[in-house]
Amino acid sequence: MKDELNIYLDETDTPFSRYYSLDDVHLSSDLEDFILSKQHSGRRKEVEIFFLGQNNFDEKTLQAATHNTFSNILKEEKYTYARNVKKAIVLFVLGIIVGMVFLKFSTTHAYIAGVLSIVCWVFIWAGTEVYFFDNQQIKQKIRKCRNILNANVRKK
Repeated sequence: MKDELNIYLDETDTPFSRYYSLDDVHLSSDLEDFILSKQHSGRRKEVEIFFLGQNNFDEKTLQAATHNTFSNILKEEKYTYARNVKKAIVLFVLGIIVGMVFLKFSTTHAYIAGVLSIVCWVFIWAGTEVYFFDNQQIKQKIRKCRNILNANVRKK
């Protein structure tokens, strides 16, 4: 499946971020958000990005800016994903530890055991939410960035 993205730039538009050097060009944040939003799903597919319009930007600079921008996003999202996995494991383990303490106090101290039961489930569900729900969005963004990094970026 091929996905084409046409980006029209007139002579007053600048696709580049203002705060990067000429050696390390990046796309503007608006253009970055636009390109990500046009990737409807994270499924693997061939993407072609065309820059159209009356501008004098060269194709190599546009390709470099696209690659630099989305490789940085990919790196950040991979780091966040790994951090969330560690966070989910820690929360789950804490939930199990609190659950074991709950079992110890359940026969002698009913009030403390009741509070520990709630705390146990909070830790377990927090870890589950991070792992299954938060990371799902991050994985989708990682797939989108990989598709864009493999895209053919051209100027028409």
